[in-house]
Amino acid sequence: MSARTALGAPLALSLVGHAAVIAVIAGAGYVVGPERVVPVQLAATERTPTPAQHRLRLSDAAPEAPEGAEEGVVPLDTADPRYQPYLVGVKERIWRLWSAPSLPAGREAHGALVVEFTLTRSGRLAASAIRETSGVPALDRAALDAVVRAFPFTPLPASIAGESMRVRARFVYD
Repeated sequence: MSARTALGAPLALSLVGHAAVIAVIAGAGYVVGPERVVPVQLAATERTPTPAQHRLRLSDAAPEAPEGAEEGVVPLDTADPRYQPYLVGVKERIWRLWSAPSLPAGREAHGALVVEFTLTRSGRLAASAIRETSGVPALDRAALDAVVRAFPFTPLPASIAGESMRVRARFVYD
């Protein structure tokens, strides 16, 4: 048996095994990327709000810019016709994935926070951060997690100039 034959069989077996793992992961609703495995929603499903979710809202009022905020940040609820049609879809996608976290007995989810995130021209989430905290870390994490899990977004339309867009969203737990 030559060295080439001795190495070929294990290599082929490894490739088949890895292909099977990738197929299982893809079938479970995950996309394998160069940096990490990212869960994605395979089909659009409407979420019926639970009683706790009735108390959640992505604010209808544009959040005030935090002290020291940079120009060029678009509120998620903007009325600007260049951004509004696209951001309605972004908002709906985040809403479907956002829920109130479980808090210790006796504590209710109350508060508001502002999340700022950057979308690239291709719809990739380039950055996300809490700009104003609710004061309750679990509430902040749940809102930020909804933005991250909503990735991938649809590509930016031609009506939006530039290679990326920064968005500011106000999350309210009533």
